[in-house]
Amino acid sequence: MSKQSILYSADVARVAMKASGADYKIVEIDLKNKPEWYQPKINPASKVPALWYDAPRDADATAPPPGTFILPESALIVDFIASVYPDLQFKDPITRAKGALMALQYEAVSKAWFAYSVMSDGGSGKELDDFLNAVREFTPFIPEEVVKSDDYGVADIMIAPFMTRIFEFSRREAYPWNEKSGETVLSALSADEFKQFRAYHDKLAKWDALQSTVDCDKNTEYMKKHMGEMKARFKK
Repeated sequence: MSKQSILYSADVARVAMKASGADYKIVEIDLKNKPEWYQPKINPASKVPALWYDAPRDADATAPPPGTFILPESALIVDFIASVYPDLQFKDPITRAKGALMALQYEAVSKAWFAYSVMSDGGSGKELDDFLNAVREFTPFIPEEVVKSDDYGVADIMIAPFMTRIFEFSRREAYPWNEKSGETVLSALSADEFKQFRAYHDKLAKWDALQSTVDCDKNTEYMKKHMGEMKARFKK
């Protein structure tokens, strides 16, 4: 019987599976209301995503047999998939190394964006400055050969879902702290010093593996609802 992989949902891992050309199916997991079987059967830490590699095609995704290999954590899953499907990596080893360094440096942008969009009381002032500084420090690590290449690699997988959210959520004003939080970000990022950052985003945004696996409408709806709940709690 032929086999397939089962991915318990997450955007980064979805992109990796799609880009690899692997035979797989998605099991959606509601992060706020995980099914009872998920923690004991799939991931004792209850975190998403997780990957059941090479599962029988008729497997019950809710009840893997004892001893089944299930891999948690996005970065580990992407690295594993890249080892099985080497075409996921940039062909040139120097470009691959530069990409890995870029992905590592992007973590600071993610943290600053979270502080601006989620933790601040309106997306302004210090949080915005911190975010822009993080982008400013990250931009020199974006290799020109990655931006101009038609190829995509593991570094792109690790960054794409998050970097594109900055622009998509800002265009859609997904943050309810004030009516122009997103407009403020887009205006700031239009400066010439962020030209390379925008160019890299534009490359990622047109990637089929991203477009076909990440639902911006669904993510925006979730974000607006989540942020609205947070705003209501802060006002109490």
